[in-house]
Amino acid sequence: MGSDKEWYGQLETAILIRVEDFKLMGYREIEAEHIWSFLVEVVWKGQENPRLHQRIHDILQMKIASLMDFITIGPSEDEANVDTLSLQLEGQE
Repeated sequence: MGSDKEWYGQLETAILIRVEDFKLMGYREIEAEHIWSFLVEVVWKGQENPRLHQRIHDILQMKIASLMDFITIGPSEDEANVDTLSLQLEGQE
């Protein structure tokens, strides 16, 4: 299993549970697509194919503040800085 579509099929139930959790907290605008984009573009970016249990853990431990920042302003500067640092370190090897 490697494609995003296959992973989404495996993780959809956990994502939908998390959507409902956020709605119960008052974040009614959160959709499954927001969570999926956040996971793919931020949480799992640069990771070499995390296992199913790690992906489920990431979904269930997701912080609403991080998700809302991603939705409203994109990845945080800290995440961008980590990417820049990783590229710099790779260039030194």
